[in-house]
Amino acid sequence: MQNLYTSIQKLQQRFDHNDIASIVIGGVAVAVWGEPRVTRDADLKVLLARRDADRLLNILGTEYLSLLPSPQDAIRKQAMLFVQDAQNVRLDLLLADTPYDIEAINRGRLVEVWPGVTLQLCSPEDLLIYKLISTRPRDHEDARGVVQRQADSLDDAYIIGWLKQFEAAFDDSTLVSTYRQLRRR
Repeated sequence: MQNLYTSIQKLQQRFDHNDIASIVIGGVAVAVWGEPRVTRDADLKVLLARRDADRLLNILGTEYLSLLPSPQDAIRKQAMLFVQDAQNVRLDLLLADTPYDIEAINRGRLVEVWPGVTLQLCSPEDLLIYKLISTRPRDHEDARGVVQRQADSLDDAYIIGWLKQFEAAFDDSTLVSTYRQLRRR
């Protein structure tokens, strides 16, 4: 895990140097806020838009190898880029494509995840929201672990407020009830 954490830290430092905010989401954030699990890659939300494809690629330079055949197309069409660094660590970069993503990045928290390694992570509330709007069963298991470990510190009003907005956007009336059910356990 130390190599993974160090790779993320180096990338976030590169982004910071270029005045680009980012947060770690996914398995690495789950390992901090929920039940630790093995993950071999890292997912980061990056405060850039699709139109910033050239800027992102210039910042990454030659130190990061795109795992997609047409990185500019991937960024512009899908708002994502999968790269690998010199230590063969895969880093999935997901652009901040919605007002919610921007809010989550702005709420990021600096956390020392390994001695001397500090990362900007999403908050536990935002991790829960990302996990609950996903359709993957694994993500819902991750959400359960976050609720169990962070139960006393979660901002329910914030979580429910965003979940209600996602219910309306996705025409899915189960998000808030799913969260409330997790809180009752």
